[in-house]
Amino acid sequence: MTPEELCGATLSHTDLDGAVWIGAEIDELDLDSVTLRRARAGGGTWERCQFTGVDLAGADLAGLTTRDCGLVRTSLNDARLTGSSWLRSRWREVTAEGIQADLLSAHSATWTDVTLTGGRLRQADFSDATMLRVRFVECDLTEARFAGLRADRVSFTGCDLAGATGVDSLRGATLAWSDATSVLPSLAQHLGIRLTEDPSGSSPRR
Repeated sequence: MTPEELCGATLSHTDLDGAVWIGAEIDELDLDSVTLRRARAGGGTWERCQFTGVDLAGADLAGLTTRDCGLVRTSLNDARLTGSSWLRSRWREVTAEGIQADLLSAHSATWTDVTLTGGRLRQADFSDATMLRVRFVECDLTEARFAGLRADRVSFTGCDLAGATGVDSLRGATLAWSDATSVLPSLAQHLGIRLTEDPSGSSPRR
């Protein structure tokens, strides 16, 4: 099917592995139990699409712009989302292992029961997003933005949060000790606290 034929279409139990939708504009596409492994959709635009039970493993979605799209029970393992935008997206029961998603924007998104493991999300933007039961495991979140984030049962384990901004919006989140250490300079800057070297060289008490 051409991208034009996909607009307004409903597809279920379909194999679309390796589909090429580069630069395509797709509106109101409804996919259920569809495989889109290794699909190439970089630089395109998706609006008001709903994907349920879709396998996007290895897909290249770099530079993709989406608005008001939903992903439910969807796999993004090893997908490339660098520079993609998910404005007002709704992700539920999404798993993503090993994604490359530097500069991803999830502004005003709603994520529920999402797990990201081993992902690279440098300078990702989660401003004004809502997260419920979201887990970040061993993710690079260097210089990520969290201003206005509403977090409920969100956890970070083995993640790098150095240079993150809006860290006061992580109120209610759970951070492993190493994660808390990486975000401490940003938090101190927000609170107007000046950090200095400990002349004794001793480690902080836990």
